[in-house]
Amino acid sequence: MAKFKARARALDLLGRQQIAGIPTAINELFKNAHDAYADNVEVDYFRSERLLVLRDNGLGMTKSDFESRWLTLGTESKFTNRKTPPPPKDPNKADRPIMGEKGIGRLAIASIGNQVLILTKANRNTDNSKIVAAFINWSIFELPGLDLDDIVIPIREFEQIPDEKDILEMKEELIFSFDNFLENDDIDTDEHRKLVDSVNSFKISPLKIDERIGGILSLSTGFGTHFYIQPVDESLDRDIDGNKESDESSKIEKMLVGFTNTMTPGHKTPSISVVFRDYKINDGSFTNIIDKEKFFTPEDFELADHHFNGEFDEFGQFKGVVQVYREKNFDHKVTWSGNNYKPTACGAFSINVAYFQGKASQSIIDRENHTRLYNKAERHGGLYIYKDDIRILPYGNPEVDWLDIEKNRSKSASFYFFNSRRMFGVLNISKEINFNLKEKAGREGFIENKAYNQLRDILKNFFVQLAADFFRENSGGPKSEFWVQKRQERELAYRALERRDKQAKSRKEKFQKDLNKFFGDVSSSYYNHEVEKILNEAETKFASVAHIENIDEASQKLIDHESDIRQKLTDLKNSIKISAPRGFTISKETRQDFDAYNQEFEKLEKNLFFTASANIDDLIEDYTTRLSLEINKRKRLEQAVDFLSLEATKEASKKKKEANEVVSEISIKVRDLSNDLMIDLSNKIRDIKDRFKTFEMDQVGDFDLVVERQKIEDEINDEKEKATQILSRVIGQLQGIYWDKDNDDNYITNDQITDAISEELEELRERVNSDVELSQLGLAVSVIHHEFNSSVNSIRTSLKDLKAWADVNQKLEGVYNNIRINFEHLDGYLNMFTPLNRRLYRTKEDIQSNDIKIFLLDLFKARLERHNIELRHTKGFVKSSLFGYRSTFYPVFVNLVDNAIHWLNQKEDAGDKFIRLHADETGFYISNNGPEIPLNDKERIFDLGFTRKLKGRGIGLNISREVLNAEKYNVFVDTAKEGCTVTFKIEPITEAKNE
Repeated sequence: MAKFKARARALDLLGRQQIAGIPTAINELFKNAHDAYADNVEVDYFRSERLLVLRDNGLGMTKSDFESRWLTLGTESKFTNRKTPPPPKDPNKADRPIMGEKGIGRLAIASIGNQVLILTKANRNTDNSKIVAAFINWSIFELPGLDLDDIVIPIREFEQIPDEKDILEMKEELIFSFDNFLENDDIDTDEHRKLVDSVNSFKISPLKIDERIGGILSLSTGFGTHFYIQPVDESLDRDIDGNKESDESSKIEKMLVGFTNTMTPGHKTPSISVVFRDYKINDGSFTNIIDKEKFFTPEDFELADHHFNGEFDEFGQFKGVVQVYREKNFDHKVTWSGNNYKPTACGAFSINVAYFQGKASQSIIDRENHTRLYNKAERHGGLYIYKDDIRILPYGNPEVDWLDIEKNRSKSASFYFFNSRRMFGVLNISKEINFNLKEKAGREGFIENKAYNQLRDILKNFFVQLAADFFRENSGGPKSEFWVQKRQERELAYRALERRDKQAKSRKEKFQKDLNKFFGDVSSSYYNHEVEKILNEAETKFASVAHIENIDEASQKLIDHESDIRQKLTDLKNSIKISAPRGFTISKETRQDFDAYNQEFEKLEKNLFFTASANIDDLIEDYTTRLSLEINKRKRLEQAVDFLSLEATKEASKKKKEANEVVSEISIKVRDLSNDLMIDLSNKIRDIKDRFKTFEMDQVGDFDLVVERQKIEDEINDEKEKATQILSRVIGQLQGIYWDKDNDDNYITNDQITDAISEELEELRERVNSDVELSQLGLAVSVIHHEFNSSVNSIRTSLKDLKAWADVNQKLEGVYNNIRINFEHLDGYLNMFTPLNRRLYRTKEDIQSNDIKIFLLDLFKARLERHNIELRHTKGFVKSSLFGYRSTFYPVFVNLVDNAIHWLNQKEDAGDKFIRLHADETGFYISNNGPEIPLNDKERIFDLGFTRKLKGRGIGLNISREVLNAEKYNVFVDTAKEGCTVTFKIEPITEAKNE
């Protein structure tokens, strides 16, 4: 009796040569982890070692499972018989439909690398689970002439994770089998040498790797299956890196991103989490290639302009909701007659798709988010298919045009509307209902059977019909009118904003440039020098009066010189005046610059210009006395009033002229617009009448008066609506011009209100983003604090146990002392942070300043010594104290000293560097002699997100001020103390300051 025999090459043909590539192979292994009820599956790829480690924390395998299932070809997981037990299930989890069916995953490993070490530990509710290890060299399966049952697969069982020595024994067993092949003449010498060299190059210690990456997937504390593949095929690097000159996502991203559905709002919690860490260099840093933030999120989904959500029944008919511009919902049906309304082979399924307009001018998404979503969709846009919430490849990849969306778009973008790179969404199917949709052996999509062709036809019809019903101009359908109208509104609004931004840009740039020039001139004492020049000129001119013999003439000349000098002083003051922004919004940072400018200008006005004016008065008094002149004070005052009145009238007249010119220009524009619209309407009516004159009604047999009248009425009404709508919007703009007088006789205009609202909105957006970030940071710190405390308590207990052993074992004494000393050092750091915890054991108390100083020295001693910085304190500081929570005040001092250390390190002069602590009855001072704080930064440094540090976060000082404010204290930049360049002050907030 003859029997089939299988050659070893069959494995290579069925596995490596069937699979589409490494990304597909990894996807298959992810599916296997899912089938094993794993919660996590992670890949760690160490490029320099050409090593890929894939681990999951699933149910794992016993030695029997491994031999009867993993090493048995054609054993599909969904089938069982008397000889093969059913695959294990996790009783604590919901049943998972089996994703891997053809044993592709295990054979696909060969496409990743030609050698693999498998470690697996079964979770079977027993205490004696051992780690099963198997070593496979796939190269042997490429050789002709060998039968499958000739191949040796070394298998071992271990109590603990094996090391390199344990693996060496398995390698020797495999090499011994190669020697037998050589002796039996099954392989030649060259083939034998290559196989042996290949096995010897596999130098892996699972124990060391576990110590290196361990975590929740370690087999020392858990269960699951691990694959150690080496050497990895070089094509994986190209799959990861992609085309560096292109913005497209890499092949590995395309195939692995979105492994589970995490994009639709209210999606199921993924049954498994996937990670792919790429270690490009040996410094421990890595990139998570399939970070879920790179993929679409529910927030992205809800941002989109349009949404289509519904069910296709077993006949291929769609029923669901179409939402246009996030505003109007339509209950909608799409019929399909491709199967003559009979049940389809593909079965029922659901769809949920988001779509956004490609042009920002037609979208309701704000510009920043539109750009972000556009870039994300360029990389990952498309319709993804999920079977029982696990992605089916390659659907979703932008270049996979399986629904002819791009093909149709190339014919007519306006007719077919849809663009696969502007949509992202999910098509949900299940193994139970859609069993006729079968994947190809190599996982390049579905087998193109009747079920697949029906699914494809149903969806092609769906998108074509949606375009016709909702997104086609001049379709005449009532549902498309809303999209056309809304799109036009968006375009008009966008163009208006664009024009406004363009006009405002130059003014905004000039505004910022003027501010920067002002601060630069103040820093360089430019205005002091200019005033000094004017005063010197005044003295010269006043002195020249001494040569005039006629007393009346000399008196008048002195008055004229005074007027001239005061004019120059006024011109200088006017030259540095910067008007408040009008007609354009400024950032929070620029607003703070402008506030700082106003404060500094007020100082200049009170000090520099007022003093200069008084000096002029003193000079006149001096010269009138010296020259025995009598100057009529009334005449001086009248001349001063005349000068001021002339200046005021000149400025007001200039603005009046500008206002009249604007009104005149707007009036001309409104008149021209009205005339153009009326001409268009008149031309349309004339065209219709001319057409009507040449229309021979008697010669047209099927003439319908009602229909023809309706056409004419629609044409005239369309032109009328166009004219009235445009004029209504113009009227609305003109009516929106607003001003009113407040209680202080100040006029408030609508542009001030608009600017204030815009700035407040911008500040609120920044605040929300920062608060979210801080909330996440706080949560993380809370978790770390809890876990760190638990670990430290455990170590303390273990150290006590170790001491008992060390007391009776001299050899352990040195080890114990070394561990104890290092732990006490670490524990000291932990204790230092205990006062910073705001939630645990909070009690107000008297805090001695000396305690703060000791705390700062303990914390920063090493850094201060390393950077040659001295922490000084005054007698006043040591004698002082404050009452409050340590967790409130300690972090503030820590932050101020930490910042001081940073900036002292930036000093060009490497000489004496110090930080000085001082206190008096009003508060506490923290000073240093580092770089000065720029004038316009003195208040801004307390704003969230503002920083001058390289890679700084701009959080510390903001939190410090807010925390202190909550306890009725404040921190601010004070006048620098003697010998210092920077001084911060912490002081109580008094009632007067509160007001």
